[in-house]
Amino acid sequence: MKRLLLVLLFAAGCSAQVYSPLVLRKGQPDPTDLKRFTAAIYQQSGAKTPREKAEAIWRFFLTDGRFVPPGFWYHIAGWAYEEPTGEVLDPMKLINSYGFGLCYHIAPLLEAVFEAGGFQDARVWFLTGHTVTEVFYDGAYHYFDSDMMGYNVRGTSGFAGKNVVSVRDAERDSRIFLNKLASPKTVKSGVVDKPWYPADVREAAIPGLAELFSTTNDNYLYPYTRYSTGHNIAFTLRRGEKLIRYFEPAEPGLFYLPYSTDGKQWREFPHEIAQYQIRTSDGPHSQKDSRLWATGRIEYSPVVDPAAKEINVDMPSPYVIIDATFDVDATLGPSDVLTVQTSTDRGATWQRAGVLQGPHRGSWSVEPAVITKSAHGRLTAVSGRYGYRVRFSRDGGTVRSLHLTSRIQLNPRTLPALRPGKNEIEYTSGAVEDRIELPAIAASQDGVVRMNENGQMFFKPETGKTGTAVFELSAGERPLTGFDAGIRFLDLRNGLAPDKLTAETRHTAVQTAPGTATLEWSSSPSGPFTPLATYPKPEQWLDGERIDRVLLWPEMFTPVRDLPSGTRRVYVRVRSSGPAFDSVRLTVYAKGREPAGQLVITHEWTEDGSPRMHRETIDAGTVRKSYEVEAGPHVRNRAIVLQER
Repeated sequence: MKRLLLVLLFAAGCSAQVYSPLVLRKGQPDPTDLKRFTAAIYQQSGAKTPREKAEAIWRFFLTDGRFVPPGFWYHIAGWAYEEPTGEVLDPMKLINSYGFGLCYHIAPLLEAVFEAGGFQDARVWFLTGHTVTEVFYDGAYHYFDSDMMGYNVRGTSGFAGKNVVSVRDAERDSRIFLNKLASPKTVKSGVVDKPWYPADVREAAIPGLAELFSTTNDNYLYPYTRYSTGHNIAFTLRRGEKLIRYFEPAEPGLFYLPYSTDGKQWREFPHEIAQYQIRTSDGPHSQKDSRLWATGRIEYSPVVDPAAKEINVDMPSPYVIIDATFDVDATLGPSDVLTVQTSTDRGATWQRAGVLQGPHRGSWSVEPAVITKSAHGRLTAVSGRYGYRVRFSRDGGTVRSLHLTSRIQLNPRTLPALRPGKNEIEYTSGAVEDRIELPAIAASQDGVVRMNENGQMFFKPETGKTGTAVFELSAGERPLTGFDAGIRFLDLRNGLAPDKLTAETRHTAVQTAPGTATLEWSSSPSGPFTPLATYPKPEQWLDGERIDRVLLWPEMFTPVRDLPSGTRRVYVRVRSSGPAFDSVRLTVYAKGREPAGQLVITHEWTEDGSPRMHRETIDAGTVRKSYEVEAGPHVRNRAIVLQER
C-alpha cells in the first residue's frame, strides 16, 4: 500500500520499572496535569469566585517577575519553536520545556488553563499584532492579558469588584483604555489593577494598544480550540536509567536552539536585535530579570546481548531534546564494521550517525547526524524531538556495553526548589502503563494530496473527492488499554492559513471546498468507524453574539480508554470532503510491567557555596510518599536526580 508521511513524531518507553515519578514541594502546582496545576493556583491565591479565579490565573502567568516573584513565565521571542508544526502551542510543552514565549504562545496556554480550571469556555483572538484570551463566566466573556500585563473595567471609578470587559467591548469603545490615563505616560490613581500594561504606559503607547482593538477589520476570533493537545509528561524510568534535571543551564551556551526550514534550507529561528541587546548566544533568558531556562540529561545503560548483530534502543523524553551522545565499548577486528543510526519515526526511516571501522578496542563516542551548523549552534537528527530510536548494527566484532545520553531543555520553575528551613516534599508515581507516541504515517490513503508552501506543509482532499487516510496503531502484539488521537482541520476558504513562523496568519493560494471532515476510529481497517471529532461543529455563541471574523483551524483531540479487552490494533481514519488537515497526533497505551527495584531521589544544592545533598530511597511500587529536606541559609538549588536501581 502507498504510504503517506504526515508527521515524524516519536517517543516510547518499554521494560519500565518506575512509572512517571513526580517530585514536588508541598503546594507546588503540578506541571504534569493542567487540572491539578490550576487547582494549586486557586489554592495559593485563595480564589473562590469565577472573577477571582480568572484573575489568579492571569496573575500567575504575568511575564514580568517583579509582579509575581519568582515568575513562572517570561516574555521572549523566537525560542519556543519546533519543526514541522512551528510555534509551540501545546500547553504541556510550554509549561515544562519552555516557560517563556510571546503573546501567541501564552494566549492559547491561558485558554487551556482557564478550561482546565473549570470555566465553561475560553477563546483566543488574533488582533494583527497581538493575540489575546477571553474567558467566559457570569454570562459574558472577559479579556485578561498576561503578556502585555493588564485587564480593564469600564469607567474611572475604581476597579475592585467591577466587571472585566471583553474584546468586543474594547473594539467598540477605545475610551476603556484611554480614560485611564492622566497623561500619555501616567495612569490615574486607583482606576486600574496593577500591573496595567506597564511597557505600553512607559512608551506612551496605550493609544496604539487601543487601536489594535478598535480597528476591527483585521481582528479575527478562533471560535474553536486554539491550543494543541497531545503531549504528555508521563515517562518511564527503566533499570539503568537516570533523569538529571538542573535548575540552570548545565554549562554556558547550552540550550535548545530552534531552526526553521522553507523546505530547502535550515536557518536559526531566533533573531538578534542589537537595539535591545538581544543576542542569540545568550540563550532564551528573560530580558527583564535573572530568570533562565534549565537543562538536564537522560542517561541510559541498557543490558546488551553480546550475540546480537543488531541492537535497537528507544530513548523517549518528556522534554524537548537538545542533542545526544552514544558511548560504545566495542572490540572490532580489521575487517569488522559497527554502524550507528537514529530514527525519529519508530524505524520507518533512518539517518546514519557514524561508522566505526576496525581494528578497534575500547570506547567510542558518536553523535546523531548533524543536519546543519550555524553561528550559534547546530541542528542534529534528534534536536527538537521528544524521543528517538538508536540502532547499532555490527558486521563482526563485539559490543560489550552502551551508555546513551540525551541532553534536554526544561523550565526550572516546574522543579521542587528547596528553601531555607524544612521543605516538605511529596512524591507520587503514575499509572502502570507504557505510553507510546506513534509517527503519523498512513497505512493507506486515497484522494489526499500533500501541499508544501515554502516549508509549510498540510494535506487536502483532491478536488471533487472525499479524501481519506487510515493509520494503524499498535504496541506490537501487546493488548492496548487505550489511545489518543488528535488533528488540526484547516478551513481555508477565506485565503488565510496558519503561519508556522508567527502563529498568526499568512495568505495562501490554496482554497478548500465547503464540506465536512471527521476523525474516526475502528478496531478493523474496514470499519465500521466511530467518530471522534467532526468539523464543522454546531455554532455555539455563549454570550449570544455571533462573530463572523473567524479563523477556522480547529484543534481536535480525543482520548479513548474503553477499548474491548484484548484489542491489539486500532485504526484511526481522517475523512474530509473539504477541509485540509495537519498535525496528526497518535498515541497508544499498553499495560506496563509491574514496578520493581527502588527509586533513588537526590536533591543537590549549595549553602553559601558549600555543596549539600539529600538522598531518598523509595520502593518502585510506592504510589505516594512524603518526606522532609532540611536546608540551611542562602540556598542555591543545583539539581534533582531520579535514578532506578
